[in-house]
Amino acid sequence: MKFKNGLITKTILGKYMLIMFLALHCGLSAQTDKLIVRGIVTGENSLPIPGVSILLEKNGKQTGAISDFDGAYSIEANVGDILMFTYLGMISQKVKIEGAQLNVVLREDIDELDTVVVIGFGAVKKKEIIGAVAQVKASEIENVITGDISSALQGQVAGVSVTANGGEPGEGSGILIRGISSLTGSNSPLFVVDGVPQAGDPGLNPNEIETIDILKDAASASIYGTRAAGGVILITTKRGQEGNTKIDLNINSGIQRITRETPLMNTEEQIFFDSNDQSRGTALSPARFDRFSLLNDNDARDLVQNNFATISRYNLSITGGTKDSNYSFVLGYFDQEGSVLNSRLQRYNLRSNVQVSKNKWTINNGFGFTIDDRERPNFNLLLLSQRAFPYLDKVDENSNNIIDDSGDNERLSNLNGILGALTRTRELGRYRFEASSNIGYKINDHLELKTLISGVVTNEFEKQVQPAFQVFDQEGNPTRSEFDNFVYESRSRRILINWNGSINYNQQFGKHNFTGLALASIEEDNFTSIGAFVQGLTFNNPRNLSLGAVDANATSNGLLNRGTPIISPDFRTKRIGTIGRVLYDYDGKYLLSVSGRLDGSNQFSTDNRFAFFPSASLGWNVSEEKFWENIKPLISSLKLRASIGTTGNDRFATNSFKSVVITGFDVAFQNQEDNSSILNPGVGQSRFANPDLKWEVTTQRNIGLDLSFWKNKLVVTADYYNSEKKDLLVGVPINSSFGAVPPGDIQAGQRNTTFNIGDLTNQGFETSIRYRPKTGNVRWNILGTFTTNKNEVKNIDGNVDQLLFNNIFPVFGDGVSIANGLKVGREAGSFLLFPTDGLLKTETEVNAYNAQFGTNAEVGDLKYVDTDGDGVIRNEGDRVYKGSGLPDFEVGLNLSATYKNFYFATNWFASVGNEVYNATRANAINDRRSKDLIYQFIPGVNEDTNIPTYRGRTPLHNNFRPDTDLFIEDGSFVRLRNVVVAYTLPKDVSEKLGFSRINFYANGQNVLTITDYTGLDPEVGGNNIQRKGLDSGVLPITASYNLGLRLNF
Repeated sequence: MKFKNGLITKTILGKYMLIMFLALHCGLSAQTDKLIVRGIVTGENSLPIPGVSILLEKNGKQTGAISDFDGAYSIEANVGDILMFTYLGMISQKVKIEGAQLNVVLREDIDELDTVVVIGFGAVKKKEIIGAVAQVKASEIENVITGDISSALQGQVAGVSVTANGGEPGEGSGILIRGISSLTGSNSPLFVVDGVPQAGDPGLNPNEIETIDILKDAASASIYGTRAAGGVILITTKRGQEGNTKIDLNINSGIQRITRETPLMNTEEQIFFDSNDQSRGTALSPARFDRFSLLNDNDARDLVQNNFATISRYNLSITGGTKDSNYSFVLGYFDQEGSVLNSRLQRYNLRSNVQVSKNKWTINNGFGFTIDDRERPNFNLLLLSQRAFPYLDKVDENSNNIIDDSGDNERLSNLNGILGALTRTRELGRYRFEASSNIGYKINDHLELKTLISGVVTNEFEKQVQPAFQVFDQEGNPTRSEFDNFVYESRSRRILINWNGSINYNQQFGKHNFTGLALASIEEDNFTSIGAFVQGLTFNNPRNLSLGAVDANATSNGLLNRGTPIISPDFRTKRIGTIGRVLYDYDGKYLLSVSGRLDGSNQFSTDNRFAFFPSASLGWNVSEEKFWENIKPLISSLKLRASIGTTGNDRFATNSFKSVVITGFDVAFQNQEDNSSILNPGVGQSRFANPDLKWEVTTQRNIGLDLSFWKNKLVVTADYYNSEKKDLLVGVPINSSFGAVPPGDIQAGQRNTTFNIGDLTNQGFETSIRYRPKTGNVRWNILGTFTTNKNEVKNIDGNVDQLLFNNIFPVFGDGVSIANGLKVGREAGSFLLFPTDGLLKTETEVNAYNAQFGTNAEVGDLKYVDTDGDGVIRNEGDRVYKGSGLPDFEVGLNLSATYKNFYFATNWFASVGNEVYNATRANAINDRRSKDLIYQFIPGVNEDTNIPTYRGRTPLHNNFRPDTDLFIEDGSFVRLRNVVVAYTLPKDVSEKLGFSRINFYANGQNVLTITDYTGLDPEVGGNNIQRKGLDSGVLPITASYNLGLRLNF
């Protein structure tokens, strides 16, 4: 029994010890399985991804970590646990832990439907958008080296047309969103930076920008009613992210040059032409060409052009943040020399954003500061230089003297113009300061209050300095003084203050989702300026107004009188608005947006100061329906959209509804004693008041669809729109019989009273297609855009069907230079020219022509067409439509590819069907310099030509007058806007050198242009409808070649 008890005791003890061993072993195993998991998160390009959220959920509790700047993370977990890796724009991944090292590669999420898009006073997911809205990310424009953010958008967005104003540094580009919006007012879109409306293009550095959202249809843009007729561009600047401080340094530098020139005659050709030129009645004497001239074969363009102008950009960004706050600081320097002398832009920019979120409060403070130092030539150096004959001596730009004893005034005039332009300096500066504070308070989960206050102060200055210079003969004796010295200075300040306050509400009732917005805004825009001019100072090269005494014997030479103050009119514009908007969706399938804005502007009289701009949009996410489930593997998503909205425009000449009284001319009074006239200084009315002036209003209808295939690998967006623009402002000339100032006393174009008499329609189609395939280790991103827009003038004033622009078209500078205008039934800005029908090549043709029209044409002259059949040629009724500077359609193709550490991207842009008026060629011919003149019609010598005989500028024999169709050309072109090749060093190599990433790249811009246009550049005119398609010798866009280095710390 004792044995048995002992056995039982041992048995029980053994079982207990076994249980304890097993429990201890399991405990030790469990303890062993608990470990610190470490790893690196990268993208498919092997680059680290900072800011990735790593989440572990276990037993109802969550723990997490964030990857640092190098993509590294660490988290405590057990073997077998599941980690969730998430990052915006990437596909989330769940990974099971099998050991202490876990590296993860995230793939780009090509499902754009969850992308957050800014829509104005709010943001929604892309799948919830029911307006025509497009987004451009910073990565899509960061490789474009420019001081103008607008030019970086060319070809990137369907429905957005971008045209350069010229190639001069700081010249900028014009943007048209869905065509023109005004005949005489602004066609530019409204820029909004971080919620703050701007007065024009803010001139941001591309490195400051995170995203650009573009509101194209009226329903989306009407929330900004007052100035949204031209569309809205919403810019969100860079923000920091939670994680360690990240430093990004981007440096690039290169050269640029003009790639096209106007063909001009060399010395041999020029002497031959001049010796046989009969335009003065007799040929020029050979004595004109002295022995010194015969040794010259100069091209003055070589003197004024800088064929290897430099361009450089330096950007530094510092970002970071914690759970409750984030920060971003961006510094930039941009330096671009002009491709002609006396032109340069230096831009310094600073921007910071600091956001703090604590409890129910969110505060976002932004600050920006920009300095622009700019040099501009005072004259069009290209046009001046092409006037100089090749047999003339070279001009010494470092001298204030010209040596010449020919006594040839034309020769001297060409030399004087070049030297005067080179010695005169023109400096411009802009200092722009902006600050904003956006405060939000979340009352509960459904209600939030927000307010934003901002201020933008822009100070600008301009200084022009002209030293005097003289002409000397070969012995050094002064023969004539050509220019007196002068100094001109101006200062201006613009202060834009904006405030808005809003109540934001969101609520969900089952499958019903509501979002509401009520907002009030106040804006005040103040502008002041002053200038002064002093001429004839005894000190020859003065640098400021107070330096040197005024020479009493100085003459004005057609310039302003000595000591004349110039006071520009100041203005103050005030706008107020109240806004209401409701967004609704049912189960993410059926979408509705309704908004209305009541705006007031002091641009109008009290009776017409306020206007209401409503809009409505409907959307249907068809692919969210149950019947779509079987189709989703092929067609991932389909959304149908429709909208209607109204927008207003008050961006035109300030106080247009008021009368203008001017001084500076004499009024004749009758002497009662002898009935003689007595002249006395007087005032007169140049513009009559029109208190009935009201808003320009645009009503736009839009239908569109968003379609994607193969899990959003292929995404298609298409829109058709039709807009009616009513009550457009048109200036109507005042007849002197109404008491207006006589035409000779003021400049042309100022004797207008403005009326709401213009009507215009706009319609167009736009589509974008994005395809992102993967072939092996190569990932592609292909974006194609297509845009077509046609406008038609429906009404001008009811009495006439044609109105010519009194523009400053610089061909001769006289009345016959008018080449475009408005014509009912045609697009705005059409070329309206006198038609020609070849040349009169025989005496028989000449005699019949002269008999029919009563002219004295000669063999070799142009044959004009009598369009209206009244027996008189070249009268206004003979003008015909010859196209316009607006294209039939535009195409953009953006292609990028990533292979391991290599990156390649190109951006192509094409404009098709636009006409260009080649005024540069017209000037070269009328200045007797164009090579075309060698091939002019000469009886018995050169009759197989379409170039008429040169007969000077006489009214009856001017075969090259600029208002004919002789200089109209097809301006269609295809341009390689940007090409980039980049390589990123392997991560281990970069880290050994002390960096987290090192990237090298080469960039070329505008390196190839394919066109039949013979002028300097087919891309001219910006968004100014009066200048669209007019190539008047502005500096063309240059080709640039750059190398860059990007470092991450």
